[in-house]
Amino acid sequence: MEANIAEPIDKKDIWSGGGGKPFGASYGKMMMWFFILSDALTFSGFLAAYGLTRFKFIDSWPIADEVFTHVPFVHGDYPMIYVAIMTFILIFSSVTMVLAVDAGHQMKKNKVTWYMFATIIGGIIFVGSQAWEWNTFINGTYGAVKTTDGKILQFVNADGKQIALADFVVGDRGDVREQHTKKNGLWFEEEATIAQYSIAQVISSFEANPDIQIRTELIELDKKTKNNTIQRKRTGRVSKN
Repeated sequence: MEANIAEPIDKKDIWSGGGGKPFGASYGKMMMWFFILSDALTFSGFLAAYGLTRFKFIDSWPIADEVFTHVPFVHGDYPMIYVAIMTFILIFSSVTMVLAVDAGHQMKKNKVTWYMFATIIGGIIFVGSQAWEWNTFINGTYGAVKTTDGKILQFVNADGKQIALADFVVGDRGDVREQHTKKNGLWFEEEATIAQYSIAQVISSFEANPDIQIRTELIELDKKTKNNTIQRKRTGRVSKN
């Protein structure tokens, strides 16, 4: 009875055992191209979904320049500046990662350490910036009034700059009550957060300040665009901002 002894397989023959190398590329390079292609297809799908959703729900989709205006520790209106900074940090950390891999191939341990350290710092800054930005976006800083037909009314000064409700609304709400939650009421019901100001407060304070104007959105469905409009009190004029 003869025993079959498995012969050792040369790892170099695994890729070429089935025939010639596709495009003359090594196994590692071909797998990297598969990764890049799958990554591109994934992001293309997300971008296509984003574009479709944005144009389909243009009436409720926010204007980016009106949302991403904050820069940490800096007061003022700087639309998309912080987004650009985060994009630069993301690209920079990608470059340092590539340099770390290249230094590793050259067996330069010190350079690998420094490039990896820079990559980690860039990643922490990027993730932290995302958390700060979205926390600021969700909490908000100005306040607005939502009408019964779903429109959002913002308030601006004579220069067209948005101001917070706290800057001009005065008086007491008058109907202060405890917010209904599952802990202090029916266990299966919970209402939305109670607004800090009542509609009556906002209206009376608005009428008492002739320099305050109302800004809302003008949607042009035929062009699939959305712009801001400012309604000037007393004159009834509307201007595109």
